Amino acid sequence: MDEERKVEEESSRGLTFKDILFIIRKHWIAIVAFIVACTAAGFVWSKVEPPVYSSTGTMLVSYESGTSTMTQDYTFSNYISSTYVSFIKENLVMSKAAENVNAQYPEYAMTAGALKNATSVSNTNLIIKVSYSSNDADKAQKVTQIIIDTAQEVANTTEDADGTQKPVYHLLYDNLKVLSAAAKGVRVSHTLRNTAIGLGAGVVLALIYVVIRELSDNTFKSTEEIERALNIPVLAGIPDYHFDDEKKGGK
Repeated sequence: MDEERKVEEESSRGLTFKDILFIIRKHWIAIVAFIVACTAAGFVWSKVEPPVYSSTGTMLVSYESGTSTMTQDYTFSNYISSTYVSFIKENLVMSKAAENVNAQYPEYAMTAGALKNATSVSNTNLIIKVSYSSNDADKAQKVTQIIIDTAQEVANTTEDADGTQKPVYHLLYDNLKVLSAAAKGVRVSHTLRNTAIGLGAGVVLALIYVVIRELSDNTFKSTEEIERALNIPVLAGIPDYHFDDEKKGGK
C-alpha cells in the first residue's frame, strides 16, 4: 500500500525539475539548432531588409502670460508640454499635414493614417521632438518639416469674433515655437531588434518541437515513467549489459 501511495503521489506531481532537465538534455542539439538558426536569420534580415531613415525636428513650448513670474510661466509651459505631444498626433493635425504633403510633394501622396503610423512625438521638459520614418532620407526630412509647420499652424488658428481675430485654441495659441528644423534622415538600425525577435522565435519553435516530440513518443525511458503511467510499482528490471566482443574473442 505504501508503494502504491508513493506512486500515486509522484504521478500527481506532473513534471519535476529533474524531468525538465532530462528532456532538455535529450533534445539539446535540436534546441540549440533552432535558437541559433532563428537568431542568425533575424541578424541577416536586419542587413538585407530595405533601409529605413528617420528625420527629427524639435519644437519649444514657451508660454508667456505677461501677468505671472518667469517661474510660473516655466511651470505652466512644462505642464502643457504633454498636451502638445497628444495634439500633434491628433487626426486634425495629421489630416492637415497629409493634405500639405500631397499638395507640396504629390510624389509622396499619403493618407493621414499612414502619416500618423510613421510619426513619433515625445517630450523632454519643454522640448517636443517630432520624428518621421521613411525608406527615403529626403522624404523623411521634408515630411517631418511639414508636420512641424502644420502643428504650429493649427495651434495658432484664429476665428473672426466680433470683428476681431481670436484664437480657436486659447491654451495652445502662440505657445509652440520651432526650435530646430527637420534634419536630414539618418538610417535606423534594426539589428538588435531583429536579432532579439529571432532569438525569441527560436526559443518558441524549440519549445514547440520538444512538446511535439515528447507527446508523440510513447516509449518508456525510466522506471519512474512506467510507475506514473501504470500506477503500479516496478519490482524488478532487466539490466542493460554491454559486452566487449574483442576481449572475449568474439564469443
